[in-house]
Amino acid sequence: MDSLPDLVLPQVSINGSHPDDLMAQQSAIITAIAQLQRRMAAARPHGRDYQYRPAEYVQARDAWTAREQLVEALMRDLVDHAKAISRSVQR
Repeated sequence: MDSLPDLVLPQVSINGSHPDDLMAQQSAIITAIAQLQRRMAAARPHGRDYQYRPAEYVQARDAWTAREQLVEALMRDLVDHAKAISRSVQR
């Protein structure tokens, strides 16, 4: 996601969050985004809902697809972040 600042890894220390908690938080976020992706796919515009305005279907589909791509980019970014956290806590 080009326009967002880079995520910064947390510093794991005795006074901070437990590594298991950090990973559980990341997992919960990734699970929520995966659920959002499934629900967005189910709600994707379908031509049958634009039968009297077929030209608008293409616009509706393309707009929806653009938003699905944003969510996919967010998912990739957060999965990469979770993997980096996992690598940092395994050292």
